[in-house]
Amino acid sequence: MKIFRFMSKLEFIKLCNGETLTNNTVHQARTTSIGFCFLNYDEYKPENALHFLIGAANTEMCVVLETNSKLNKSIGEYAKPLSIEEYKKMSIFEFFDFSNIEVIKVNEYCTNNYNKEDFRILKYCEPYQLNIFNTGDFKWVEYHD
Repeated sequence: MKIFRFMSKLEFIKLCNGETLTNNTVHQARTTSIGFCFLNYDEYKPENALHFLIGAANTEMCVVLETNSKLNKSIGEYAKPLSIEEYKKMSIFEFFDFSNIEVIKVNEYCTNNYNKEDFRILKYCEPYQLNIFNTGDFKWVEYHD
């Protein structure tokens, strides 16, 4: 399965250095995930997923991996990203009114442990985040061990 994960630079360094990463967090947000969460690369484009994950995940790095390991399927709920046109139509009151936020349900895949031996790194990037409306492709770097 081809998956991707947004993560901190420190997590990426540890992964590249061959460490087995462990996370037993039972997330308190609107998700059934436990541990590290990944999204299916065939289901979501990382450039689009950034828009609903920003503020909910550390998005310093995005890494695409491939694994045959069994992952636990779960569901996460996130605020539906709005287009720049939708934001332009909003009044200042609507902008700060969080009672009408639409929610999207996202398939997540999680595990408590992972490493680069079982999760082969394919490519990575530092997502452009200064403009959340950026719709361009990330500048990916192919990973060579």
